[in-house]
Amino acid sequence: MMNYIWGGMLLIGIVFAAYRGVLGAFSEGLMNSCTEGVFFVIGLTGIMAVWSGLMNIAKDSGLIDSFARLVRPAMKYLFPNERNRETIATMLMSFSANIFGAGNSATVFAIQSMVMLDEENGHSPIASDTMCMFMAVNMSMIQIVPVTIIKIRSDAGSTNPGSIIIPSILAGLVSMVASIWVCKYYERKRRK
Repeated sequence: MMNYIWGGMLLIGIVFAAYRGVLGAFSEGLMNSCTEGVFFVIGLTGIMAVWSGLMNIAKDSGLIDSFARLVRPAMKYLFPNERNRETIATMLMSFSANIFGAGNSATVFAIQSMVMLDEENGHSPIASDTMCMFMAVNMSMIQIVPVTIIKIRSDAGSTNPGSIIIPSILAGLVSMVASIWVCKYYERKRRK
């Protein structure tokens, strides 16, 4: 479906550029953005590699297990039916990456967590409560230090790339609380 949406947007852009007589400028802009996109991805690769390595070290050293014991009450509230320690550890790695603003690195752990949760759900076409809650929390997770955004702002020439930290924390807190509330509301409603 997304291929059709992107294809449609590109086609509309080409038609509109041809109508306005700026097809040459459109083509040049398209090629420049492709080049910038490649440099952007290469720039983020370093952050993702470092963060993924740190999270794997934390997992192998037992730091994730210690962190899991520390946040057990919160995890029990959010995911009351989850019993698999490996799945919980992978979920926590995704949350940790999000908390420290390495969202692109968190994607790897989030996908791994969803694969594990899907197996526990019997590959059902209907997502479990745990899967829904995980996605809602993961997508709205509070970021204490939004590393990726700070890097993007720095690369774009911002004079104070760290000024995003406080607004990021506040927005993340509000969205995370709202996401948890909505998921818990529908969990209770479904049980009735």
